[in-house]
Amino acid sequence: MALTHARKSEFLALSSRLVVSCRIASSECAMADELKRIVLRYTADQCQNGGVTSTPVQGLYFIRRTTSSELEHTLRRPLVCLVLQGRKLVTIGSGMASYAAGDTMIVTGNVPMASRISEASIVDPYLGLALDLDTAVVSDLVLSAPEVHPPHAAIDTGEDLRDALHRLVRLLDRPESLSVLKESLIREIHHWLLLGPQGPAVRSLGLPDSHTRRIARAVALLRADHSRPAQIERLAEAAGMSRSAFHQHFRAVTSLSPLQFQKHLRLMEARRLILSKGKKMSEVAFEVGYGSVSQFSREYARMYGQPPLMDKRAAADRQRASGEGD
Repeated sequence: MALTHARKSEFLALSSRLVVSCRIASSECAMADELKRIVLRYTADQCQNGGVTSTPVQGLYFIRRTTSSELEHTLRRPLVCLVLQGRKLVTIGSGMASYAAGDTMIVTGNVPMASRISEASIVDPYLGLALDLDTAVVSDLVLSAPEVHPPHAAIDTGEDLRDALHRLVRLLDRPESLSVLKESLIREIHHWLLLGPQGPAVRSLGLPDSHTRRIARAVALLRADHSRPAQIERLAEAAGMSRSAFHQHFRAVTSLSPLQFQKHLRLMEARRLILSKGKKMSEVAFEVGYGSVSQFSREYARMYGQPPLMDKRAAADRQRASGEGD
């Protein structure tokens, strides 16, 4: 269920370090229409994993879905996402927000989130574009021009940001010009993000000693070895923090405790193995780090709404129905 305007504003304020939304003005409709045409044409014959299509620009990809989706749990890296058509519901922690055509979502941390596309059809598919944020670009901008990118920027740069994204996407049809202008446009996009309402959070991505970068080092360890019990002392040491400070900043950056974060990683990997590899439930449970199959099944059902075996059968039914519809 979508939030009221007041509740959505409250959610965005509470999660201001993680995500922000802004709306395209009516004067930008022509630009939005052209972006939709480009994304529709580009994804017509090459939709890849889950409706996601990569582009020649590393980190830039398009999303196209012709049906609403089930709830998907993912670990989002820092990115900016522009919704062009349809609607998507996103949950971070206990808060939920709805993103419709014209909304821009900016993720500034390694954030576990649950999302689903709620409005999409063959006639009017869900369309979006996303660009991964580059910490090296952020760092260079902050360190080379600190007077231009102050620590507490809060300017409305939404129109400038969307214009830069638009110009980058248009160059996909002009590969010679894309090779010349790509880096400068990506740099410009990061520039507008640094000056926008999320500037301080984006800035922290480029500062080697920021809490965000420190926690990212611990997150990398968890991702690389999520099947083993988390060693909090080792994670805190990687982040260069005391145990108590590590817990505090880890939750502030990711919205979860380290153990909750690891559980999300394990269950996301378990679902991938169940749906794509066809492994037995007991094999999957032990492979992702659970010593008890019953505990694994309970926690899986709590996260995905049904036990692993039922989830596998439901996914197979959806796939058959999709094939029949096609």
